[in-house]
This record gives sequence, structure tokens and C-alpha cells, in this order.
Amino acid sequence: LHHGIAYIYLEYFGLSPAMYPVVFGANVLVIALSNRVNIHLLVRRSPQQNLHLGLSIQLIAALGLALAAALGLASLPVVVLLVMVYAGMIGLITPNAMSALLDHFGHMSATATAMMGGIKFGSAALAGVMVGIFEIESLWPMVLTMLLASLIGNLGLRRLAGMPAHA
Repeated sequence: LHHGIAYIYLEYFGLSPAMYPVVFGANVLVIALSNRVNIHLLVRRSPQQNLHLGLSIQLIAALGLALAAALGLASLPVVVLLVMVYAGMIGLITPNAMSALLDHFGHMSATATAMMGGIKFGSAALAGVMVGIFEIESLWPMVLTMLLASLIGNLGLRRLAGMPAHA
């Protein structure tokens, strides 16, 4: 989504190139913060609970972004905030998804880890194509891609949550 975000911030909203790294860097800080929150929450919660929490918050952010776009309320501060929340959940989602994956495929952890890496990079490439394929000056390609990715993650978790572990 980086290319989509760059276009939205720099071209669509007219953010200065000097401010873009600051705004984009804020996403990294939120990811780091959510990772720290994840570590703290793991004292009382399971990785699966944190994964569900991260995916749920990400879906709420994506729905908020879609609603803001639909209502014409998608100003730069609103979009930046919602994208920060959406992207920030990577710190809750990724480590807990890895934990859940290894619960199911611990007997072949190297293969499972490599497969997850491939899926992440492939998904990111597909998201980039989905955002870039529509050459329109609109938030909608990015918003709908984020919403679709979040829906797939949430539905996938619900589908896979009942599967027994094979560790």
C-alpha cells in the first residue's frame, strides 16, 4: 500500500514531500507501539486472542476509512489517523499469526515460515496491483483494497480458528 499511500498523501491531499517521511514514519511508530502492547497483552491473553484483536481493530479502521470516503469526510488528518491505526495493527497481527501458524505446523516450521513470508510478499504485491490498476484520482482503490484485505483476514481467522493444532 506504500505506493497508494504516497499518491494519496502527496498528490491527492497535496502533502509536502518534506512532510511525507514524517507522516509515513508515524506508521512505523504505531507498529512498534502495537508490538509492545502485544507483548504486554500476552501475559493475560493468548496469541489467538491478540490476533483476533488486531484484525478486528484493522477492520474497524478500514470500515472507518470507507465510511469517511463515502461521506466526503476523508480529510488528510482523518486518512492519516485511520491508515496509522490500520497499518499499526501489523504489530499485533504478524507475531500472533506466526504463533498460530507454528501451532498448526510446528513439525515443519521452516517450511511454514517460508510459506508465510511468500504469502505476505505476494499479498502485498497483489494489493499494490489492485491499488495501481485504477488510474483514477480517488481514495477508493486504496480504501477498497484495505477493506478487502481486512475482510479476508478476519474471515480467514474465523474459518481457521476451529482447526486443531498438529504440534
